[in-house]
Amino acid sequence: MKVTNSKQESAAVCEEQRLARRGHCSKIDFVGADPSTTEMSESADDGTDTLSHVLSRSLSVSANFPLPKALVKNIPKIYKEQLEPIDMRFGVVRKEDYSISVRRCHKKVLSNRQFSRRAKASVAFIVKRPGCLICKEQGLMLQELVQSFPENRVAAWAVVKEIDVDNDGLTALYQNFFRFPFFLDKKMKLYKAMGKNIINPFKFFYNISKNGARKRIADKGIEGTFIGKGEGLILGGVLIFDAKGTIRYAYQEKSGAEELPIEEFRCALNAIIADHESQ
Repeated sequence: MKVTNSKQESAAVCEEQRLARRGHCSKIDFVGADPSTTEMSESADDGTDTLSHVLSRSLSVSANFPLPKALVKNIPKIYKEQLEPIDMRFGVVRKEDYSISVRRCHKKVLSNRQFSRRAKASVAFIVKRPGCLICKEQGLMLQELVQSFPENRVAAWAVVKEIDVDNDGLTALYQNFFRFPFFLDKKMKLYKAMGKNIINPFKFFYNISKNGARKRIADKGIEGTFIGKGEGLILGGVLIFDAKGTIRYAYQEKSGAEELPIEEFRCALNAIIADHESQ
């Protein structure tokens, strides 16, 4: 599968930068399991077999964005994790009385009229804690990224751990920073499948006070608290799906206060869109 030279070169440069920054990630040729093969992958007896099944039945991509090792073996589980839609259209947080799989969440968002049913990829924002300043910054950066793609080619959605703990913070995140569909993962299974990274408070507060996070967010005019309410120990991240619902890219928070690598996300999305258009 080929892409245009300019997009291929851009993706190659992004990949070199990514590998240089992330020495802990293994370089693999396949970065997402085909959803149609997840049942076979889940039937493996141990983590090694599951990983081999996933890799052997994954979809090749033009740009090689390696997934974190902890995530790769859990890809089959991620597709089937159940999430509950959250309705916040009228400023009131209300959970729908049904649940759908992660794969169906992606498809539901792609078919949403908000994106004119033209989206070729979706960005899933896995939120650490809705009311904190870092999550507001992340939501704003991801929203601007998605809106920078013409013709609604990229859709977006978010996952949170809980509701009725800081509904004001949640509605503020939705109304002011990330105005896309939200889903509830009340058992935090998606967070666990992504590796269940736990925040290191020393790194978190160091990045806030010494590493520029406070000034960075203040310069963007975002107001609030760095702490927020509710569960905030388990870190979040970003998942990027192609039109078929295959995970093609993943980012996991490290300290909980670092700035998102938006240009890396843009490279991954450009590669996905180019692959789709070349079919």
